[in-house]
Amino acid sequence: MKILKNSKAIRVCVILMALAFMVSGCATCASVKQLQAQVDAVSLKADNAMAAAAAAQKTADDCCATADRANQTAKQAADRAAAAADRAENAAAKAEAVFMKHMKK
Repeated sequence: MKILKNSKAIRVCVILMALAFMVSGCATCASVKQLQAQVDAVSLKADNAMAAAAAAQKTADDCCATADRANQTAKQAADRAAAAADRAENAAAKAEAVFMKHMKK
């Protein structure tokens, strides 16, 4: 009880505890700074990955547009080829009919 009544001893204990807390707090500050540096590095990597993904998406979109145009061109060419084949068949049928008509005479 005598020690508790002595205010100098309590003050010294409080000061020692405060110093101990401050010393351990500085180590925590260093840990927080290190963690913040790691977070910043990861954030930078994530930003770079997002930029690369956006560029890849744009390239993919461009390729899809080119493929769509090529597909449309191929369909048009197929339609023209089918129409030409029909015209050729009709012309061949007419030529055969004319030939057969001349052969009968």
